[in-house]
Amino acid sequence: MRIAVISFSAHGAALAAQLSALAEHGHEVKGYIARRHAEGTTSTPFASVYELAGRLFNDVEALVFIGACGIAVRAIAPRVKSKLTDPAVVVCDETGRFAVSLLSGHAGGANQLTGQIAALVGALPVITTASDSNAALDGSMQPKNLVLGIGCRRGLSAETIERAATILLWDQKLPLVRVREAATIDVKQNEAGLLGFAKAHNFPLRFYSAEKLAGVQGEFSSSERVLRAVGVDNVCERAAALCGGAGKLVMRKTTKDGVTVAVFEKE
Repeated sequence: MRIAVISFSAHGAALAAQLSALAEHGHEVKGYIARRHAEGTTSTPFASVYELAGRLFNDVEALVFIGACGIAVRAIAPRVKSKLTDPAVVVCDETGRFAVSLLSGHAGGANQLTGQIAALVGALPVITTASDSNAALDGSMQPKNLVLGIGCRRGLSAETIERAATILLWDQKLPLVRVREAATIDVKQNEAGLLGFAKAHNFPLRFYSAEKLAGVQGEFSSSERVLRAVGVDNVCERAAALCGGAGKLVMRKTTKDGVTVAVFEKE
């Protein structure tokens, strides 16, 4: 992960220097300091933190601000678009007491980065996404043992797929954070939106031929339209069951906005 660390004072710069150790986690870290001299000139080649944030927002995978949350929020606010495309944003106070996951917690990796930073500088990690907060309270409540069988209409964006899948799963009290892998038919292996969705949530996406899917034993819903289109009567349920192995379907074929999902719970 390419990380830009932005600080505003000598204290902040000292803390930022400690974050170079994030390289041990495979990250590439570069520091910037927005310190002003008494006469009002800057010691850095940019006019303001807003200019710097604008330049870096789409060029790095994570922004770490050493300072106040308010500054970070105002700096990134005009550029925030989607959790599937925005970089991770983490804020640390200058004393290193807290590390706050501010933006793109799951999809952008801010939650994981927050934990790494907190462990490095001895800060308290602040993570407010519901699934991670609940998991932190009781990890046994959030086992990562679900396989998502998925299909989608051609050309759907990753954001559309993510929104539909999240809503459908939450309707069944199944948080997306429990998904360990996803599966679909091989004719979807070049579907950019589906690939982007899986990448954003960091789970592998398995592809199976129509022949393999048709050979899965069990009771599955059947669609003549799907059979004519891809050569097998059901994709999401069969793909989930084939990928899951031992276990059971806990969510049958459900559709929203051109996205079809089923969920298999592994034993």
